Amino acid sequence: MIRFLSFITVSIMFLIIVGCANIETDSKKFVPSDTDIVNRNNGDVENETRLKEFIKNTETGKKDSIRVVAYTKEGDPILTDLTYNGEQLEITEDTTRDEYGSGEINTFGCEKILVEGNKYSIIGCQGYETPYYLVEGN
Repeated sequence: MIRFLSFITVSIMFLIIVGCANIETDSKKFVPSDTDIVNRNNGDVENETRLKEFIKNTETGKKDSIRVVAYTKEGDPILTDLTYNGEQLEITEDTTRDEYGSGEINTFGCEKILVEGNKYSIIGCQGYETPYYLVEGN
């Protein structure tokens, strides 16, 4: 009987410890694809050439889409999908993986991508008076 009670006590303690552990959920994890433009906090931008190709396609009226993955100071990804249908630039911003962000997915239209040196911003966006910062390249 004492063994049985000891087993039950240990089992309950184990369940409490496991249940209270801070386990990261799968919804927080994100692994960028090989084609994503990735903007890390250290200033490195992966696939910047693909971003430049996308900008050229928007200027020549060619349909295209890309994803930009930027990371917060805490390391949470913010996804920005850019889709150009040949006439309009549509942006979808996903902050659902950002612990301190709004946790929303917002879609809005914009006029064009502005390149100033190595800084890429989107201008003429619905709901944004200032340019929407996208990425800062090398």
